[in-house]
Amino acid sequence: MVTVMLIDAALVGLLLVVVLRARVAWHQPRARIAWLAALIGSIALLTQGTVIPLAMLDGLIGGTNILKLVQNVLTMVALWLGIQAGTAPVTARIRSLRWWFPGGLAVLFAAVFFVAMPERGTSSFRFLEDLATTSTGAWAYGVLHMAGIALVGLLLFRSARGSLPRTRAFFRIGAVGIVLGCLSEILDLTLSRFFAPEAVVSALFDPLFYLGVVSFVIGIFVASRTTAKIRRRGEELLARLEPVARERGADSFPGLPVDAVADTRLHALRVAVEDDAIATSTPLTPAQRALLDDIDAHLTRRTSGAPS
Repeated sequence: MVTVMLIDAALVGLLLVVVLRARVAWHQPRARIAWLAALIGSIALLTQGTVIPLAMLDGLIGGTNILKLVQNVLTMVALWLGIQAGTAPVTARIRSLRWWFPGGLAVLFAAVFFVAMPERGTSSFRFLEDLATTSTGAWAYGVLHMAGIALVGLLLFRSARGSLPRTRAFFRIGAVGIVLGCLSEILDLTLSRFFAPEAVVSALFDPLFYLGVVSFVIGIFVASRTTAKIRRRGEELLARLEPVARERGADSFPGLPVDAVADTRLHALRVAVEDDAIATSTPLTPAQRALLDDIDAHLTRRTSGAPS
């Protein structure tokens, strides 16, 4: 019951990000990375069967537990995209990301899944855990995919060091929960296959992993809210600067794309106003200088870790 609540809480959080950030993602290519991470994460959680029956979803692709592979790949890709949302360059786009890592890991997952488990039985939520008690192939796949997701979790923990303070804790707690959950599952599968299963170990995965996922989702939500506030602040400063620029005849943006983000246009116009004041020897008024100082503070803020 607790596991279902954690999964559904994470799902609701991700769906909120998907809905609330859709407009920004539509207009800003850089923001689509975080938005896609939330969307894929939502789909991954939907495959858990808490909302749509697992047998129904798995039945659409043959009813032989292939849904487990889909779930593993989607989870890994969602976490990887979450890392890219906070660490990729400002110019990054979905198509420009280095997809070799998640792509290679997904191919490895699929190859071992089908080779190691040719017979997987009918749709079952715990098919892998049950099969691993008698199948070394199922154990090998379980260890592989948990190790792969744990690796992504470690990368998430490392990348969180550049996050904004309000989001760093959520990302790091999430990463720790995900990694510890994966390690507990590897231990559980190993005990079940080669020794004797231990009830305490078997019970660790769900709370550790899904609490980690919930914390990660909260981090995405907080980062999205922070980014929205930063964007609105930039638009507000731009609206205040434009009349000043028009008054000084410095309202042009030479070579600037018409779809440039607010901060890019704000920087260009701020430079144009300053240049005009120097070129025409007409000093800025105290109010105008204060406005440029506010703009400088906004443009030089610490932004790493806050997805666009």
